[in-house]
Amino acid sequence: MMWIVVAVLVGGLAVGTVSTLRLVRWSPRRAGNDDGIEDRKVVTITGTVKIIGEPLISPLSARRCVMFEAYANLYEWQKEGEEDKKVLSGQLAKRQMVPFELETSIGTVLIDGTEADLELQPTPVFPRRPEREALFLREHERDERLIENATFEEVTIDPDELISVQGLAIVESPTSLKLVADGDKPLVIGTPRRTAVTS
Repeated sequence: MMWIVVAVLVGGLAVGTVSTLRLVRWSPRRAGNDDGIEDRKVVTITGTVKIIGEPLISPLSARRCVMFEAYANLYEWQKEGEEDKKVLSGQLAKRQMVPFELETSIGTVLIDGTEADLELQPTPVFPRRPEREALFLREHERDERLIENATFEEVTIDPDELISVQGLAIVESPTSLKLVADGDKPLVIGTPRRTAVTS
């Protein structure tokens, strides 16, 4: 009688595991040539971000990330007739990136670069952190009192974020794939899209 209970439990566990793996579309494959990605071709791959070393800390929102772009937009008041008008007088910017991995449907892909173009737009930082805004201005040799007439925006690429990366594929072995800049064309990070070979 006991062996029947054990058999039913083991069978149920096996069926449940297989069903779960099908549901999440898991496959034991690794990245490589069997997925149609050829060495030295420009490809776009979508996956979730994984940190592989020390993360960056974004300057304005203090988020753990693998890439950020931060901006301070400086304004001044100008007299136009009878009215004072707020006009943009300058912009400060900072960008940084570290290599990271992308967990994809074809396996783990190394994003091997420290520069990339972002297709994602920065958004206003909320809640604002005046101490970090002041430090950002000081790092750019500006008076921190300019905070009163400035707006701050940032975009970050965070752990577990779903993104696409376009770059030159380097197939090092059937189980090892990385994306790098294509000569003077940088990596491009954007919104999720289908995996594609473009050259």
